[in-house]
Amino acid sequence: MSELAARALAALQSGRAAEAEALVRAAPAAARDASALQILGAACSAQGRHDAALEAFERAVQLLPASAALQYNRASCLQRCERIEEALQGYRKALQLDPALAPARSALVSALCSIGLESFRAKAHERALASYREALALDPATDAAANALGAVLVAMDRLDEAIETLRAVCARSPGDADAINNLGCALQARGEAGPASDAFRRALALRPAHADALSNLGFLEQEEGRDDEAAALYRRALAADPQSASAACNLGVLQLCAFEFGEGWELNEARYRTAPPVATARELGLPRFTAEDWGRGERIALWGEQGVGDRIVYSTLLPELESRGERFVLETDARLATAYRRAHPGWEVVTREESAAAFAQCSRQLALASLPRLMRPTLQSFARQPPAVLAADAARAAGLRERLAAPGRKLVGISWRSFQKSARGALQRKKSAPLDAFLALARDPALRLVDLQYGDTASERADFAARGGHLARLDGLDLFHDLDGVLAAIEACDLVITTSNVTAHLAGALGKTTLLVYLAARPPFHYWATDASGRSLWYPSMRIVTGREIDSWAEALARAGELAA
Repeated sequence: MSELAARALAALQSGRAAEAEALVRAAPAAARDASALQILGAACSAQGRHDAALEAFERAVQLLPASAALQYNRASCLQRCERIEEALQGYRKALQLDPALAPARSALVSALCSIGLESFRAKAHERALASYREALALDPATDAAANALGAVLVAMDRLDEAIETLRAVCARSPGDADAINNLGCALQARGEAGPASDAFRRALALRPAHADALSNLGFLEQEEGRDDEAAALYRRALAADPQSASAACNLGVLQLCAFEFGEGWELNEARYRTAPPVATARELGLPRFTAEDWGRGERIALWGEQGVGDRIVYSTLLPELESRGERFVLETDARLATAYRRAHPGWEVVTREESAAAFAQCSRQLALASLPRLMRPTLQSFARQPPAVLAADAARAAGLRERLAAPGRKLVGISWRSFQKSARGALQRKKSAPLDAFLALARDPALRLVDLQYGDTASERADFAARGGHLARLDGLDLFHDLDGVLAAIEACDLVITTSNVTAHLAGALGKTTLLVYLAARPPFHYWATDASGRSLWYPSMRIVTGREIDSWAEALARAGELAA
């Protein structure tokens, strides 16, 4: 080390970063002294001037590119400058030069885990997976990375891999409550409620205030119909961690299902903070529309979140919003824009691609899913639900009805499956019935079933036909991309029988007589909750077919058949 570098280092180590910087900058020879430049970088960094520090480290690396320590320092500075990808490459370079450089290995593992968590929260599961796998390759004993990897695998519905990974962590660290909780999540997603409950209880025995385990156990209790026990667990979770978004969301759903809307809608706002988030908030640079804004002449940018069905159901509030004199721009799925414009020529309806320009003319913004918080505070307020909010192409519907007509028989549109992203495999299974459950309806001479189910169902339909089930198909109609055509097909039918999927929302939003079926009085979503009347709060033309005693799809469809007669 040069005399200059030694003097500057002594000043830096004594806490005199500014003096160390001044010494290096005052010496012309410092520009060719890698050690002095390294100290300059450290001095600038100590003063919070990371861009200046990075410049010094860059110059030092140019002089000594084979120095693992310099590569590590440069990478650390890149990370502080939030240039994370370059930082990762720098840490990797440092380890190539010196595989034994522990600080570089530790920093790289830590950075990869941070990226993994950030990616997981953003639902970028493949990136999260790659980050955690690289971290574990560098340090196989990192339980935190293995535990997080297991959570990512659960979210990707790769449940066998998740369970294997998490069981290994639990075996290595039997006191790791987080790993045991995540194992419970994996078992629950695989439909093993008993073992999942045992895992959550083991996690709570280790850490009684484990908010996630409390919330997860509460969800299992809720699924079994033990709502009071579930609510108590959610409240314990929130007492342990008032910021627990999963507990808040779960309790909110429970409250909404019980028609306790005041607290339910407030708790539902936590949906943006779950990991991964239930919904992704949009940054539009506009103030949020609040109750104080009623009647002030604001122009509201209404944006969608979650699935098509969620966007449709909350759009049922817009006729009332219009009647109150509020101006708004509705962003909707491009496949539905025509149907909204047809039903409401006075509305400004835009697609996601068109929304930026239209929203630029707005003064307030709000997610459609947050409208009920302002407009449906009580059960009685649902009496204001409109009979319909979409309109089908009448001519197209008439043509399809003519094609499907069978004298003396009712046309019954059916849909039986919900296709979910991999992270929601358990929900998909809960919302989907086997097509064979419709066999009795298909054999009823008074009915003609019409296929409204999107997705690849060829194998199911072939088995159904082989068992004597007749299902009319509208050849040439794309049931996924041509939603305007699906609306026409629904309008052509006399009624619709469906599980919880987009068909249910389309039929309800058209005002078509609809029977929605689910099992054991456990609604897949809060908006399908009903009371003894069986009515749908959101869609006046829809009846909910369920009951605690109805625990098989065959029973549910038999009851629907009675109502369809």
